Amino acid sequence: MESATFYDELRGSLLSMQPDQEDKRVVLEGLGHDDNLFDLGLVTSFSVIRMIVFIETLTGCSLDLAEHDIENFYTMRGLWDLVQAEGATR
Repeated sequence: MESATFYDELRGSLLSMQPDQEDKRVVLEGLGHDDNLFDLGLVTSFSVIRMIVFIETLTGCSLDLAEHDIENFYTMRGLWDLVQAEGATR
């Protein structure tokens, strides 16, 4: 999977988690790869599991929170890096 596809799919998933919040939809349209998803309110402690399950389904990689620094889960680039690292160890 190309990084651009990953970012587009992840952005779409995050968008589906914000169906009634127009302000967050606007934020998603301009979301950069290094923007903090938690600071922007796009991901919360409750929705992070949904996001991880989506990424695992999309990529076939297993992302274990206990095995990685939590900072890697803050940005789309950090998540892409985790997917790449997990794919490299398979």
